Amino acid sequence: MLSAALVGGSDGVGSATDSRSGALGGQSSGVVGPCTARSESIGVEDASRLGFSANDVVSAVSGARSATLSWAKGGSTIVTVSAGAPLAARFVRFTRSAVESTTAGGDGPPDDPADLREAGCPGGAPLLEIDVPLRFSTGDGAFADSFPVTLRAVRRDAVAYIHVIHPSRIQGSYRITDVDPAEVDDVRLVLFGTIRGRVITGKLQGLAPGNPNGTGEGPDAHGRRLDIAEF
Repeated sequence: MLSAALVGGSDGVGSATDSRSGALGGQSSGVVGPCTARSESIGVEDASRLGFSANDVVSAVSGARSATLSWAKGGSTIVTVSAGAPLAARFVRFTRSAVESTTAGGDGPPDDPADLREAGCPGGAPLLEIDVPLRFSTGDGAFADSFPVTLRAVRRDAVAYIHVIHPSRIQGSYRITDVDPAEVDDVRLVLFGTIRGRVITGKLQGLAPGNPNGTGEGPDAHGRRLDIAEF
């Protein structure tokens, strides 16, 4: 299972991977390496502890943005990404996990982001998660899709997102041809993207089943990564 991540990057965009999914109500938490991610639902119009609201972020990054997408097999087209109105928002902060705190001999999980980064906590910077509908389309018709994504922001004018696409749900003409036809339904396409003001960047990769010969040995034992496109 692939899922989205929470790491506050130095460029102000949250990205990476973990196994935690945000809840739409109340508070939730999950362990991210040596850290515990704590999530608190807030209104989309409410200012977060970062000093801005989900509405502020979406106002800065919503609407159609386009860029040149290059296919890994050659050729290019125009890709357009458009984020819609916010549906829900969560403020996420990180603390050291209890087990790491105990092992390190500390009195408890510190809340200072600087301390967290020094201690090896990848999500030292708090961030805002915002659920929105996203339109993803290409000029050649390969993709003409809409799906829900979670934007992650540590500043009001830049976001990152990750979305997993099942082959059978692709609305455009794109078809996976890099694996045995019998394995196509087991492949997952992963869209990684960022929106910074008017600029969009991203890549599209596929994750194919591990070792199709079933031996459990060799480079395919943990799945094959397929480079599809970049923009």
